[in-house]
Amino acid sequence: MKKIFLGNVSLLFIIFFVPQFCKAQIIENLPGSFGYYILKSGELVKLTEITATKKAPLSGPGSSWGIFGLDSKPELAVEEQRPTIFIYEPGLNSKQLILGRLWYFEKLRAVDFHGEPPARESFKKSCGAERKSLLDFGKWTVVGTYATTGRAVPNHPELFRIRPKRKLPPGIYAVYDRTKFSSRSVQSVSDIPLRAFEVVAVERKLPEYTPVSHPRFTILKCYLSDKLKRIEDLKVAKDNFFVWDNPIFTYAQIKGHRSGEVIEFIWYRPDGTVQVRQKRVLSLPPRGKIFHVYQEFRPLNLLMPGKWMLEVKIYGELVKSFPFQVSTK
Repeated sequence: MKKIFLGNVSLLFIIFFVPQFCKAQIIENLPGSFGYYILKSGELVKLTEITATKKAPLSGPGSSWGIFGLDSKPELAVEEQRPTIFIYEPGLNSKQLILGRLWYFEKLRAVDFHGEPPARESFKKSCGAERKSLLDFGKWTVVGTYATTGRAVPNHPELFRIRPKRKLPPGIYAVYDRTKFSSRSVQSVSDIPLRAFEVVAVERKLPEYTPVSHPRFTILKCYLSDKLKRIEDLKVAKDNFFVWDNPIFTYAQIKGHRSGEVIEFIWYRPDGTVQVRQKRVLSLPPRGKIFHVYQEFRPLNLLMPGKWMLEVKIYGELVKSFPFQVSTK
């Protein structure tokens, strides 16, 4: 009887007091004004809005500018590698939020300032400069985006809480709304609001694994190139690319596979995080012939400078790994 009484008392406590306590906690932690906040040492710190500019350094009617620049690095630094960010903003579409890493570039090619550059043969006439001529930039811009997870805070639909899915390596990061980056004509100057912060932590290393000795099928040749034409010629193989190379091709000769087997290409950035995973389901190979696979990697932003790694996996087993260098000049 005593156990039943204590059980009922506990149930009443849970029903009446716990929701009130949780509600009080939620209200107590609500930011005092609209804006972006980051959790630092248990306290909410407001992220200052910084204006990034998309400005046309050249003429060129009919094209949109595909790159923005941030003048200086942020002063706010956190040690948490999976920082929690609160966004208190009415009408926010959390699916449009982007978490990007920034890198400083002194110069960029003329063509890099274009989201949709004029045709190669008319570029100089339209823009007044050669496609590959270097122009002063001197700003921070995006070199990779990172997946986040999050949702609205209970009882507060205008307050969102997001976190990166994996630990962020040391570097400069920015949170922004992708809808602010609508295409503009080259004559316009668009100021884009974003909130930036620095992650201070121990640098991650690229993964180093030993390929399996006996994969399910044989890869005879496999290499990287910035050219697709005559890529079967080993002379086009490369292990050093520029930050603006786009696309990059992986070429593989395969023997002994069956229809429906899966090959995966994993591209690791210099900070040890995955830029993209690409899976290919192989079709039926020609009888008695070598099967050729061309995989295209087309980054959305400039490549992060440093040592990259491409891993080739067959059903999750590592069969090839290719380190390659990305340089600014």
